[in-house]
Amino acid sequence: MDLNQTSALVEDSIRGLKVDPALCRGQKPGQWSIIYKGATVWIDVFSFQDNPARWYFQVMSPLLAVPDKNLESFYQNLLEINHSLYGSWICKKNDWTYVMFLREADGLDINEVNATLDRVAFYSSDWLGKLKFKFEGSWLPKPTTTGTDSSDGPPKQ
Repeated sequence: MDLNQTSALVEDSIRGLKVDPALCRGQKPGQWSIIYKGATVWIDVFSFQDNPARWYFQVMSPLLAVPDKNLESFYQNLLEINHSLYGSWICKKNDWTYVMFLREADGLDINEVNATLDRVAFYSSDWLGKLKFKFEGSWLPKPTTTGTDSSDGPPKQ
């Protein structure tokens, strides 16, 4: 599947949520951002320069900033949570954790796109509250322009 075919599936899925996909599109073709089930969800269809014929479908949702304290316990919890997740996982990139799904676009269908959006959004929303509660006080206040702490504001896609 190429960019156009995979993008059509993504946009059909977004329409199925009663949202206009044009309002969710990112700056580049193959990018969307939606709020679903209380979670920010980023959807990407992309290829790599060294293999432009192979396309990928990725769904990810920012979960939490890496805490300043209790890191070992935090990471241990993430590993144990990963064991309970189906069709997605929690990962870390730079100073943030994400719920994520990634696969090659070949063979993708609308049912898998829908299920993946549901799963990633649900897990992100569900685990955000549980982890913030369990690790309350593990994030030091950080000065920001919005006045929120670092666990509240994900980096932009």
